[in-house]
Amino acid sequence: MIKLKGMYDSMLRCIISEDMDAGDFSKEFDEVRGKGQRFLPGAKVVLDFGARPLSGELIGGIMSSLVWPSGIYVVAWITYDAATQDLLKRIGLPTREPEPSVRAAEYAKSGMLFLQRSLRSGQRVDHAGDVIIAGHVNDGAEILAAGHVVVLGRLNGLVHAGCNGDETASVVARSMEALQVRIGTKIGSLDRDERWWGKMVIVRVNEGSVFIDYWPAIKSENREEGIG
Repeated sequence: MIKLKGMYDSMLRCIISEDMDAGDFSKEFDEVRGKGQRFLPGAKVVLDFGARPLSGELIGGIMSSLVWPSGIYVVAWITYDAATQDLLKRIGLPTREPEPSVRAAEYAKSGMLFLQRSLRSGQRVDHAGDVIIAGHVNDGAEILAAGHVVVLGRLNGLVHAGCNGDETASVVARSMEALQVRIGTKIGSLDRDERWWGKMVIVRVNEGSVFIDYWPAIKSENREEGIG
């Protein structure tokens, strides 16, 4: 299934369901072109594939069956599959969410990405705002967010909050099980033997160092500890 949604700065987001069979792409793209023949030519579009991996052959098919015949301008190819991101970069195709104009700056500050899924090893999320994961971030998965990151499950993978250099960002995890957390330009190294391992915590930068703290609801029972 394919959906078209509006974005800031008059861009469109074309969401291609990661569960859709690749063999149905051509038929679905025909329907999209038919419905959008009045507004697609010249439109700036973000192609969003979710966690779907893409091969060179499939990328070529998308170009020939959707991009070229519809006359759209693809500003970003978005996928959480790290191998596909690397392939797209080698081909020379853009893989980052487009930056909003000054007019849309307030949207960028408050824009939040909410994913109701776990991230598997090899999957990567790159977002220009806050990220909430309603699932686990498994070992080998990555999250790069310009804002805060909240994981409502186990955090085993790598998280970099404030990846554009914002050290006011924070990382919240329902169960902290990661050996490293990055915030802005700072890196915190973690230890399985610490008492907060597997607990609900918040990680942030305090006076130039990375600190971990129990979630405020149980903060009174514990104390903040440096991890930088």
